[in-house]
Amino acid sequence: MKNIFYLFIMLFATVGYAQNTGLIVGKVMDNEMDNTPLVFANMSVKGTSIEVQTDLTGLFVIENLEAGDYTLVCSFPGYETQEIKVHVYALNPVEVNLSLSATSVSLLELASLVSTSKKEDITFNASK
Repeated sequence: MKNIFYLFIMLFATVGYAQNTGLIVGKVMDNEMDNTPLVFANMSVKGTSIEVQTDLTGLFVIENLEAGDYTLVCSFPGYETQEIKVHVYALNPVEVNLSLSATSVSLLELASLVSTSKKEDITFNASK
């Protein structure tokens, strides 16, 4: 009987702890390609080390977030980075759907990036 009581207390404590967190779910789409899913886009919570990637269908899940306000940062190479503010509630998932647009770089900007980049000398040792 004592063991059942301890098991009940442990189960109650675990369920009680899990109820204090929320989660963010969503999908990241490509605005340039008729809203096809963006695979392996980075989703991060600003100011934390929490970072996830979208799956093969563009879906992502960020779990175990305390209730409160967060800023999500969505990035993908060649696309504009988006930041979106969300409020997370305990026990209620927050759904976020994003559509990213491709970045535009002019030839002048590209030329200035190439000319200012640091070039490193690479030496090879051909001795055997």
